[in-house]
Parts: sequence; C-alpha cells; structure tokens
Amino acid sequence: MIEIKNLVKTFKDGPVETRVLKGIDFLVRDGEFVAIIGRSGAGKSTLLYQMSLLDEPTDGDVLIEGHSTRVMTQDEEIRFRLEKFGYVFQDYALLPELTALENVALPLLMQGADRVIAEARATEALERVGLGNRLGNLPGQLSGGEQQRVSISRAIAHTPSVLFADEPTANLDKESSAVVMNIFKELHEGGQTIIMVTHEDEFARFAGRIIKIDDGRIVSDARV
Repeated sequence: MIEIKNLVKTFKDGPVETRVLKGIDFLVRDGEFVAIIGRSGAGKSTLLYQMSLLDEPTDGDVLIEGHSTRVMTQDEEIRFRLEKFGYVFQDYALLPELTALENVALPLLMQGADRVIAEARATEALERVGLGNRLGNLPGQLSGGEQQRVSISRAIAHTPSVLFADEPTANLDKESSAVVMNIFKELHEGGQTIIMVTHEDEFARFAGRIIKIDDGRIVSDARV
C-alpha cells in the first residue's frame, strides 16, 4: 500500500537546520494496522505528515499503491488526499458552524458526490460509530469523545484506502479513548489499513505492528 524510501525531513529556521527524519525505510501492506510510537520530538508525527501528503519530504520518496509522490502534481496530491486517504487529528478539526452530518458530508461533496448520496453515506458513517442520534448537533454541543467519533466518521465515509490518525486519543479521557480505539479495532478487522501515531503504549497494542521512532530513525519494528 505504502512504501517509504530513505525519507529525510529537515526544517530550517534562518541559518539553523534541524533534521527531524534521518533516512526512514519501511513498507505498509494493505490491511495492516500500524502504530508509530516514540518520545515527544522523536519525529513520529512528522513521519505521518510526509506519508499522508500533508507535507513534502526534503529527500527520499513515498510510494502509494506504486505511485511515486515525487512526480505527482499538486492537483494529483489533492486528489489522493480527498479520494484515497482519511485523516483523524487529535484536535478533531471539525468546522464549528456545521452539524455533525454536514461535517462528515462535506468531503464527499468536495469529491463531487450528489448531496442526497453524500448525506446518506455520512449518516451511515455516523451510525457506524454510534452517533446516529447526533446528526444535527454542532461540535460545541458534543463531548470531546463524540467530536472525535465525528472526525472518524468523516475520515471513513468515502471508504479510504488508508486511514491516518495522529494522536487520536490525546485529548480524551480514558473511557472515550477506549471507545475510539475499539472503533479502530473494528475498522481494522473489516480490512481497513490504518497508520496511527500515539505516545500511549496501551493503545499501540491495538495495532498488529508497532514501529518505534527515536531521533528521526526507526529503532524497532515488531508485529504483535
């Protein structure tokens, strides 16, 4: 599904350069649930952003379904993000003026789906995470755990090839975190490819494979 080749990412602040990723290589196969762990500042979220086309690496390559992202145009990258990927962030990234249903339907409308079809698929996705009775609620009327479930619904409504999650439980209490992780488990059991960054070992164990990053390098890669 995804192949990472000698991935390097350097950030510049005036004359100062900081190399955050220092030559990362690995494969993610279709249907895998991969957790990327490591201490704060190790480079795990930076790695996720390169893999998911939210940022561009300084060197190396990311191949998605055999397609090199180095030769993709900006329009092709946008299409991949819209059609192939789903994203779940720790801050939910919901539009506060839109209802749960509208937040989930919006990416489908951006892909060109008819409104009726988009709303039907959004409703199905929200029901899948137990929010069928919250369709008309604004984000501010939902708990943090419910907002994250809306975010997951938005990410899966178009049946993405890969679901990327960056610290999806970071802002949640223990009970809400467990609900979110069980949703990921069910998605994975249904065949969804998931790549998740987390700093919590107990949630990393929901994955079938754990990659540990330290100082911009992979220090372990184990199946569990």
